[in-house]
Amino acid sequence: MNDWKFIEKDKENEKPRINRLKEIRIGLGLTITALSKAANVSTKVISQTERMLTQPTQVTKHKIIKGLNAQQRSNEKQWKFIDVFPNDEE
Repeated sequence: MNDWKFIEKDKENEKPRINRLKEIRIGLGLTITALSKAANVSTKVISQTERMLTQPTQVTKHKIIKGLNAQQRSNEKQWKFIDVFPNDEE
């Protein structure tokens, strides 16, 4: 019984995993397919990242951000790592 309480306490102290990828992608008018092509990652990775089913590598996250920024006009805000993945350290 004590082990179970210990596990629950550890889960309570974890930061919730969140990302703003889907919100930003939709705001830019991009489909998952369009972003996957721009970021050079699979549609599966984009979809699973948005739904927080997997935790992609830092390299993959940077590719996604690069893909988002490739869709921006030169005078528009460029997305930063913390904008898309606020709980992750770069």
